[in-house]
Amino acid sequence: MAKQVGTVYGTALYEAAVDAGRLSDIRQEAEVILEALKENPEFLKLLCHPDILPEERRNMLEAVFGEDTDPLIRGTAAALMEKKHEKELPAVLMAFTELALNTEHIGVASVLSAVELTEAQKLRIQQKLLDTTEYTSMRISYDVEPELIGGLVIKLGDRVVDSSIRTTLHDLKNTLLN
Repeated sequence: MAKQVGTVYGTALYEAAVDAGRLSDIRQEAEVILEALKENPEFLKLLCHPDILPEERRNMLEAVFGEDTDPLIRGTAAALMEKKHEKELPAVLMAFTELALNTEHIGVASVLSAVELTEAQKLRIQQKLLDTTEYTSMRISYDVEPELIGGLVIKLGDRVVDSSIRTTLHDLKNTLLN
């Protein structure tokens, strides 16, 4: 259900932002809010606490978001509260952000490697991703996972390219056992 709420409200926010001609600005604001929610998970727990009256929840939300927050984001948060879906706010903002980034041709990828990559290697990976996709820019997170032994695991959206030695050895083992 959470995924449905996130998708439905996220899509509605996306369409409203496109109609208002403020997609990029609202996306940036949503990303700031998502980061704040990630850094302060207790706020969302407090916002959803059953002992806090709905009026107090609205006041808390208004105090945190305030007048500086885009009215479309405030309205979305208020609609979530009205339907008692406050805990879905991060899912809504993530769904919205994903749609917005895709529209803005910004790809989001994660790269796992067995060792720390050099800046030159990172630039080559970024360029290869740009050359093989429709994106005009990329946001790439790099993590090190020594268990890979070597090679890379690249995730871009719902696609995964796994060229790690760990996977190659695993596949070879399965082939030999069969």
